[in-house]
Amino acid sequence: MLSALRDGSAVGHGAAPAAEAPSGACEEADERPPQSGLQRRNVVVALHGRRAHLGAVALGRLIAQGLEAPLRGLCLCTEPIDASEVPAHFGIAPEALQGMVLDVEASDDPPGALASAVASYGTALVIVASHADEPMDERLGVGQLAARALESTARGVLVVREEPSPPPRLRRILLPLDGIPSTATAITPIGEVARKLGAELDIVMVGCASPREAADDGPPVSTPAPSEPGAMVPPLYVDQPQHEWPAFTEEFLARFLSAIGHCPHGVSTRFFLGKGEPAAEILRLSWQLASDLVVLVWHGQLAGHHGGVIRDVLHRAPCPVLVLRR
Repeated sequence: MLSALRDGSAVGHGAAPAAEAPSGACEEADERPPQSGLQRRNVVVALHGRRAHLGAVALGRLIAQGLEAPLRGLCLCTEPIDASEVPAHFGIAPEALQGMVLDVEASDDPPGALASAVASYGTALVIVASHADEPMDERLGVGQLAARALESTARGVLVVREEPSPPPRLRRILLPLDGIPSTATAITPIGEVARKLGAELDIVMVGCASPREAADDGPPVSTPAPSEPGAMVPPLYVDQPQHEWPAFTEEFLARFLSAIGHCPHGVSTRFFLGKGEPAAEILRLSWQLASDLVVLVWHGQLAGHHGGVIRDVLHRAPCPVLVLRR
């Protein structure tokens, strides 16, 4: 893995001489980025199962704060109940849901009810717990409700697993990028959240490096450039990495994080270059960097290699996973 930090110190196995991230890589002329269309839209927390996932509720509050958006609780149950009965229904204290707008959807098809409600709300993103005791969707490696939300909504879906519990705050956010402009167009919300909450973005470039043997400390070899205009692949260097990698890091962050992704001013970033299979690199870094959140950009298809990356990370990540649609 190759890495570059703002303070110029190198980390990670196989790190190249560190390239300082450009001071303007995450800055715009204005203090705030262009409106992403998510401000003031609802952050929806799905409450379902035998007991509401309090970690999902807490994470919803953090994300809603970061997006400056209203927080809404959607209670999915089989029998109609009054909103005042929701805490007792899910076996939690009323204070846990304080400040949320509560809606109740009684249905024998909770995934369908969630999809319909989200479509009608004006939703920024949905937070869904993948309960261990609910039926699993093998294609995505999460509970059926989370899987249906991932497939049916054009907005972001944040999946929270039972263990480990979500952090009380978001400090480190792992954001994999593949050097393709259409991927970067979807990441604006996470830059806004990072700025508001004071989180650091760990950017890892994946998907454009060929794997090497574990004993090989050399740089990854660039693969053929993607066909999308404006795409970037790592440079193939031999003699002078101290010149080539800082320039590549500066251009990559300026193009994909600032110009396309509209990362706001003041967000601290670190840049890493994966040198293995994307899912394995994302999972390894999420453990190594103690990430509080992993962010993935998905085109909505499960076929092919990209679908496998989404499935593996959702199923095995040590922290919540936010999936943004492009």
